[in-house]
Amino acid sequence: MNMRSTYVRLVFGTLAAFIYLPSHAEIDEALLGKARSYPAAPSLAQAGSNEFIVWTNSGGYESLMPFKTIKLGTPTRLSRSEKPIPVSYEFSGKTHSLKDYLDQRRVTSLLIMKDGVVHHEHYQYERNDRHRFNSASMGKSVVGLLIGLAIQDGAIQSVDDLAVKYIPDIKGTAFEKLTIKHLLTMSTGLSWSEGAAAGAQYAKILHIMGQTGGLDVVLGFKDNKVLAEPGTSYFYSSLDSELLGRVLAAAVKKNVAAYLEEKIWKPMGAESQASWYTDRQGVERTHCCLGATTRDFARIGALLANQGHWNGKQIIPTEWLKEMTTLHGEHLRKVAIDKEPRMGYGYHIWLMAPHQIALRGHRGQVIFIDQLNKIVMVQTAVYGPAPNAMTNFPELDALWTGVVASMSRPQ
Repeated sequence: MNMRSTYVRLVFGTLAAFIYLPSHAEIDEALLGKARSYPAAPSLAQAGSNEFIVWTNSGGYESLMPFKTIKLGTPTRLSRSEKPIPVSYEFSGKTHSLKDYLDQRRVTSLLIMKDGVVHHEHYQYERNDRHRFNSASMGKSVVGLLIGLAIQDGAIQSVDDLAVKYIPDIKGTAFEKLTIKHLLTMSTGLSWSEGAAAGAQYAKILHIMGQTGGLDVVLGFKDNKVLAEPGTSYFYSSLDSELLGRVLAAAVKKNVAAYLEEKIWKPMGAESQASWYTDRQGVERTHCCLGATTRDFARIGALLANQGHWNGKQIIPTEWLKEMTTLHGEHLRKVAIDKEPRMGYGYHIWLMAPHQIALRGHRGQVIFIDQLNKIVMVQTAVYGPAPNAMTNFPELDALWTGVVASMSRPQ
């Protein structure tokens, strides 16, 4: 354990956990609102500013927008190593420890597990194991998992089904020719501008969610330009995930949060209830916005690390995970993330090195999975805005490389 910190043993559900209570100044803590105990944002418009972002991204959104609750079944225990494996990594020509990384990055939580056993679990900025952290775009990958379950249940026949089969209201629009596979791989060929700038289409979609919601979130972009034939080019688009979520809900005849609760949350033995933020009509924001504890995000990672098997059950079909983590076209081999084309893209999930996949979200939310060595790393963070934002990602990837190397060595 890290000697610079005070550890307190708490019992939450069936798991005894060490909660990380720093005894020194954390990076940017004054900027992030420590003097006011990381205060609540007075409005949604101010939620992303530095002073409020710690609160916002650890459950605060539940006070600012509607959400659906994902309830527990029977919680199960995560095992903890009595002798955690030390982690080191190489970055900028030097060897660093996990302590070095936590000292220099705006990380709210970090958990590392191997073979289902937790080796490291840290919290910063007065967060703890009970906070529900915002998934950001990691939620997209959860939707990808649920599509596979809907196919297993027979609610969706195939990824080659047209979206219009489930959402007839998109007939006659730019979405009419799109298949579920096009949406899963973000290969719709439709124009889209991601980002929060005033002129970006992403800013418009957020506005529609707050004003009307429902199918307007999709139909507000029915006249988007066709830039490429569907299935031939990759454009990262939260709109694709929103349409995909509506297809899923229509197919299974229940809301996405309820389907997640039934098919994954309860079966995997989650230890905390979760939340999924919705638009004004109560429709889940399926491009993002799942609120869960770090440990329950780790359980999702464990599902993927163990080919869909966890808690004594085959929860996700193994064949679906193979499909989900396969490259479905050369245009998906090396696509843009963090403005740099360096990862592949599967069915709403990032493809890294062989046997390595990732769920990734805005401002440093990640679940990294090494399926060969059954290693999972979860990070929640409050990266950015600039200048602290983009410089974090190369070191995060370096840390992951070091985690895999450290945890894979014979002990």
